[in-house]
Amino acid sequence: MKKNNLVLYLLFIFIITIYSNSFAQKEGDRIIAIVGNDIILESDLQYQVQLYMRQNQINQLSPAIIYKIFEQMVNEKIIIAKAIQDSIVVTPEEVDKELDYRLKSLLEQFGSEERIVEIYGMSLGRIKILLREDLREKLLSEKMKRKKFPNGIKVTDKEVRDFYKEYKDSLPPSSNEYEISHIFIKRNVTEDEKRIAYEKATLILDSIKNGVDFAELAKRHSDDIQSAKNGGDLGYARRGVFVKEFEEVLFTLENPGDLSGIVETEFGYHIIKLTDKRGDQRRSSHILIMYPKLESNDFQTINFLKEIKSKILSGEMTFEQAAEKYSQETSTKNKGGYLGFVPAERLDSNVISELDKHSPGDITDPLRIGDDKNYGYEIIKLISKVPSHNLTLENDYDRIKRYAEYYKEQKVISQWIEELKKTIYVDIKF
Repeated sequence: MKKNNLVLYLLFIFIITIYSNSFAQKEGDRIIAIVGNDIILESDLQYQVQLYMRQNQINQLSPAIIYKIFEQMVNEKIIIAKAIQDSIVVTPEEVDKELDYRLKSLLEQFGSEERIVEIYGMSLGRIKILLREDLREKLLSEKMKRKKFPNGIKVTDKEVRDFYKEYKDSLPPSSNEYEISHIFIKRNVTEDEKRIAYEKATLILDSIKNGVDFAELAKRHSDDIQSAKNGGDLGYARRGVFVKEFEEVLFTLENPGDLSGIVETEFGYHIIKLTDKRGDQRRSSHILIMYPKLESNDFQTINFLKEIKSKILSGEMTFEQAAEKYSQETSTKNKGGYLGFVPAERLDSNVISELDKHSPGDITDPLRIGDDKNYGYEIIKLISKVPSHNLTLENDYDRIKRYAEYYKEQKVISQWIEELKKTIYVDIKF
């Protein structure tokens, strides 16, 4: 089938299906491609397109982008099929590690679990289930690529300069950037906050034991907004989906209807109900009571950062020494809090507003970072400001090199995939 016809067909599919809210395989779900022993369903493509739209905050996609998403899905399946042929293995431990990293990255990107849930359109538990299989396949693909290209795909200085000469007018300009260091202090939960949440959870547990409907109490009181809409239902899950403390209790419950006591995790206090068992999977519901935020705790954190700033300004210690001693951001504290050059779009608006008031060398007052449920405070040292500009080899060589590497990588991998198609069965079902 010609590419143009394929694009038109995909556009027709999405006129019908793109606004559906269900990403699960439905009865009669169309198989749109077979790659090796695997398939791509119409709902798989629909999910990837809707996710792309949500992540990029757009309401409509061109047929060309829809086709590109489909093409990428097929190419990944081809590489995975080759990995399976070559007996490449991904262990559950590797998937767990990658899942943990991915969830932390999503939290950093979107700012809160609630925002992640909104972007994906499903509960956090369901997101983990889908991500686990997706990551397993991506790890297979990456291992296969490393086997094929053990030294990676590099570019020479000449290739960078040739790439820039040909594409410089198409390269996106650099946004405003701020070279900064920071000292971050997470807002810790106080004993008073824990006590208030525990007392509320105890009252709810007593109500359940006295016959009040679990689902109704979840809808009225649970702080897990997404699951609360469904009476606290978290769906089916195997081990490894939930945090350790939650999971340990869930898998000790024997019979559907069994109820836990009050379970503490990093998110707050949970009441867990086992609703069904299916092989090694458990279906559960929960009610989450998060810790309240008392202003007195915020003031303590803010005042502590102000004291650190005073010590720096008085010469008692340098900013870098203070970051190593006090900052709770593990990835930067051993580098003196250095974050490097950060594009404006990666910073909160209140941070940009504050930095624009300062000159290089200045230190801000404490700034709140995060959403209403998960946040902390930081002071930032402004090192330099770099205004938006068109990329040049003199000032932006490393960035241009990354673009050139990506361009070459896509070209080389495309050629490799064309070779793989000679030995991997591919059938586009249109």
